[in-house]
Amino acid sequence: MRFFDYFRVAFKNLSRQKIRTSLTIIAITIGSLSIILMASLLTTIRQSMYDFFADMDAFTLITVSPDPDSADSGSGLIRNDNGPNESGKILDDAVLTALKSLPNVIDATPIGGGVWAKNMILEGQTKKMWTNLISFDPETKVFNMPILTGRALTGEDMDKVIVSTEFAKTYGYDKNPEELIGKKLILMFEGGNYPDWGNLVPEKPLAGDNKAWWEEQQKKNIEIKAEIVGIAKSSTFSSGQNYINIAWAKKLMTQVFWNWESNCTDEEMKDYNGKFNCQSTQVLTKQDNFTKNGYSSIILKANDMNNIKGVSDKITKLGYGVTTAQDMLDEINRILLSVGAVLGIIGGISLFVAAIGIINTMVMATYERTKEIGVMRACGATRGTIRRLFTFEAALLGFLGGIFGLILSYIIGKFGNFIAQNYISSVDLPFEKVASFPWWLIIGVLAFTTLIGLFSGLGPAVKAARMNPVDALRYE
Repeated sequence: MRFFDYFRVAFKNLSRQKIRTSLTIIAITIGSLSIILMASLLTTIRQSMYDFFADMDAFTLITVSPDPDSADSGSGLIRNDNGPNESGKILDDAVLTALKSLPNVIDATPIGGGVWAKNMILEGQTKKMWTNLISFDPETKVFNMPILTGRALTGEDMDKVIVSTEFAKTYGYDKNPEELIGKKLILMFEGGNYPDWGNLVPEKPLAGDNKAWWEEQQKKNIEIKAEIVGIAKSSTFSSGQNYINIAWAKKLMTQVFWNWESNCTDEEMKDYNGKFNCQSTQVLTKQDNFTKNGYSSIILKANDMNNIKGVSDKITKLGYGVTTAQDMLDEINRILLSVGAVLGIIGGISLFVAAIGIINTMVMATYERTKEIGVMRACGATRGTIRRLFTFEAALLGFLGGIFGLILSYIIGKFGNFIAQNYISSVDLPFEKVASFPWWLIIGVLAFTTLIGLFSGLGPAVKAARMNPVDALRYE
């Protein structure tokens, strides 16, 4: 028999019991549907994350954090926490210079922690946002910040800011973010401690207690205006983050305030009982928090992604924490594999049930067509021909289940991508779609379901081929 003859006879035989055949195909369709959607979802997310890192040129970046034992030291490429850490290490300019001098490192930028403003407001509006201003050195070419509209920061931008898509959405510019370019936003700081920017510090208070004056200063909101020059693209690891020049951040994080200073030494002040002629005066004081706490992290750029491990090992030996894009991608892959294993088990159970259905269908077909098998043997059909015919029918059941599974998966995937474009983009995830169907997935699914059908039908096919022709012809 030719291949087409096997197909024609198998299709005709399966059409005899339409309900039973349909139910068997539905079982295979459900099982293949779960497998296809699981594989499509995981593949799309993994590829989207890879593309996101590749767009940032992140596979050549290394993030250095001060504390190697911190539980969140590997939580992101851009760390924005600022302050002392338990390791006692501080990332300052000396460390920055030392890290830049490492072999295979071609550039570096310090990352300043969030500027501690109370909130920020778009000028002319009343809605307030939590402030998260990440600072870096725009003169370096360390990472390629994806800009949705506007321009990137420069070394001269001392009062300019790149805002997030979350900022644009909050103020109703998510559909037309380009209209935010050139507008002003207002940074609001607590009263009492003034940023070292502009002429914000009030006149020297009068001598004496002046309690009312000090209380009034504490209640005041200090406002600093900044111009929006760009909108950053959505990012899983930088959702809601806004960016400024680190030189301006140092100014904003340097606090200026009136402070009382005495002309007595510390020891004299401890023993003060009136015998010393200690006098206190009000002095304008600056407190540089960047020098005190250091940078939150330093991002290095290697000359080649193949040199990342060597540079990371050297930094680890120096006692600092290290994070790379590949580390984060590996962690994401581990999570996706765990999710995929659970979904795979569910799909595997469905396919196992479908395989039992195929076995049942073919066993019933064997009994129903016993006399037909006898006639075929009497007409010259070999055992091999009978075995191939029944195996082909079982494989055809699996193939058809895979076809219908792919069709349903494609429809569901299209709907999922529509939801993704309207929802996922609104929550700052870098996914344009959640389902894709590469050629290898389509071929793999069809081959897999066909093989399941083929192996499920082997037993009944062998049983049919071994029938005695005489006994089969006498079967009623």
